[in-house]
Amino acid sequence: MYSRHICVSANERIAELSPESGGLTKVLGELAEVGAAEGREVIVLRRENGRQYFTAGTYCGFSCFADGTLLEILPPAEGGTSEARKSLCAEFCRRCGFEFSAETFAPEMNFMEYFISVFAGETMKIIKSGVLSTYTSREENLTTVQGTIMFSENIRRNLTHRERIYVRHDVFTPDRAENRIIKAAAVMLNKVTANSHNSHLLKEALTFLDEVRVPYDISAEFGKCINTRNTRKYSTILSICRMLLDRNEGTSFSGKFITCAWFCGMNQQ
Repeated sequence: MYSRHICVSANERIAELSPESGGLTKVLGELAEVGAAEGREVIVLRRENGRQYFTAGTYCGFSCFADGTLLEILPPAEGGTSEARKSLCAEFCRRCGFEFSAETFAPEMNFMEYFISVFAGETMKIIKSGVLSTYTSREENLTTVQGTIMFSENIRRNLTHRERIYVRHDVFTPDRAENRIIKAAAVMLNKVTANSHNSHLLKEALTFLDEVRVPYDISAEFGKCINTRNTRKYSTILSICRMLLDRNEGTSFSGKFITCAWFCGMNQQ
């Protein structure tokens, strides 16, 4: 959850690099370094009249930092913050395949919360329609025979516990790649949202996904996703997850002080 919200336009000054800036200098500096290392101009350190300033670059989006700061960078727009935010939200929707509605758009909601609201809404839509499950092989020490008895392992484990039997059996579980990716994103976004409705939906989604593990290697999980008629309903939510979690997409950012972040070049396809 964030305690400070900084909203600027692209190419606009954010803060001066000075001892008084304290922790803000540290978190902005890391985002600038991460972006520069990957050739993405999110924040730039510029010198003017003997002073140094952190200035927003050409990328627009949000970053929530560990110190409770939320940075929102909007594209330049003649209609002010409201029109700029609407433009960024519409671009995000275009990229993930979600239908943007100007009628339901709330200009007072910052872009990160809008991002989370779309994710949470799409997640609940999938949960209500029924999450996909799959058969997976599992080895367990049980009190009844299920599947195949693993004789050598059973002897090793249960020589003094005759009441138990070590078996391998198949279980039908929602613990599959698509759901693990969604859970990873939900856990991340639940930590940063300050919107009560978003928080409620994310917690509800996490309750439904209780049997699903949080993945250790998110890149490997994306490689396990398959595009079939059954998984088509996951298309939008997985696009959002890729944009947030997959470094190969060029929109996600991570670092020691960066809790979660998403930025895009507004003129990039």
